[in-house]
Amino acid sequence: MWRSRTYRNWFAADTADVFAVSLRTFAIPLIGLAVSGSPFVAGLLVAVESTIGLVLMTIGGALADRHDKRTLMILLGLAGLALSSIAAVLLAANAMGTSMFSILVVLFAVMNGLLGPANDAMLKSIVPQERFAKAQAVREARESCVELSGGTLGGLLYRIAGWGPFLVSAILYLVAAITALTLPKRGIRAVAGIESAGRSDESSTRPSSGSSDPSFLRQFMDGWRWTLSRRIVLAAIIQGAVINVACYGSIIGVQIMLAARGTDAALIGLVGTATGVASLIGSLAAGRLVEHMRTGRLIILTFTVFTIAMIPLVFTDSYAVAVICMSVASVLFPALNAGELGFIYGRTPEHMQGRVSTVFETTIGVPGALTPALVGWLLQVPGFGFHAAMLMVVLCAALGLLLACVTPTRRIPKPDRWEQVEL
Repeated sequence: MWRSRTYRNWFAADTADVFAVSLRTFAIPLIGLAVSGSPFVAGLLVAVESTIGLVLMTIGGALADRHDKRTLMILLGLAGLALSSIAAVLLAANAMGTSMFSILVVLFAVMNGLLGPANDAMLKSIVPQERFAKAQAVREARESCVELSGGTLGGLLYRIAGWGPFLVSAILYLVAAITALTLPKRGIRAVAGIESAGRSDESSTRPSSGSSDPSFLRQFMDGWRWTLSRRIVLAAIIQGAVINVACYGSIIGVQIMLAARGTDAALIGLVGTATGVASLIGSLAAGRLVEHMRTGRLIILTFTVFTIAMIPLVFTDSYAVAVICMSVASVLFPALNAGELGFIYGRTPEHMQGRVSTVFETTIGVPGALTPALVGWLLQVPGFGFHAAMLMVVLCAALGLLLACVTPTRRIPKPDRWEQVEL
């Protein structure tokens, strides 16, 4: 795939976007706390960005299917460049207030929700079906590397200047826009051993019902009905939503707690680096775990490790303990994602893939996206705020574990027997 210039340019554009998002995600709660002085406001800003982005993602997926993906990627880069530049200038001039920062956070969320899905859709257009799994595996490894370095770089930039993460984000969005300009206007299958020279495969990008199909709303609703009527998918959504609350709660809780007590931003970033290392190790072992362990048991094992790992934080807010707990909690999630999502998307009909993926991600993500606001409110409780937030995390993790033990996901077998099980 790396011999294809189109794939390399897409990868560069997508990586620049992902890194910019990582820096912004790290900076928002810290800057929110700095400009407002309130842990609740800091958590609320994170919740607002995540929730708006997830809700708009379903619309963004439809836009990516019906419009030129290259144009949407260019717009994403330019919009990100403009918003990041405005944020950097206002912060550098000490002119950023809570209201202005809130407006920028909302605009970032709208941008990501409406334009972000074009990157995923473009990959499916330029890589043939038989190589898509490998391309996705490369992307997952890249995500772990960004997680590994994003927190550290964000912490160092924030330590130098509060506007540092947004300045670098602006540069990354500019790179994304420039590299997106080199991509084909339509879904050219550019990776097939050799690069296609300008031949467009219209059937690969055009919806089966036509891009001007007036029944879009009906198709949209059919996607929700189909997804929520599958027992295993519904069970995965419910337990995933509960676990996501615990995951978001632990990440934001630790980050805001450390910031509120004056911990160096670089040290806060190192927490993300430690979890990134754990995720990278887990991703390297994911293939063997999925191959040799029943997916249902892997789900239960992952939730068990996560629950146990979070218990110490109910009793201590030690930095070292937080790093260890967050790292141990993260190590099995790459294998869980490979197994559970591989089964669900592998058993989903091709014509339903886009709708099922957006419904799945939105329903799982929204409860977790709302969690930072609750965590920020809990952190304001004098003396016991952080421990109360971590108690909520443990209780949600335990509930997710219970659901994994009693719902149909526990019966998902190894990959060689996936075809024998209905969704």
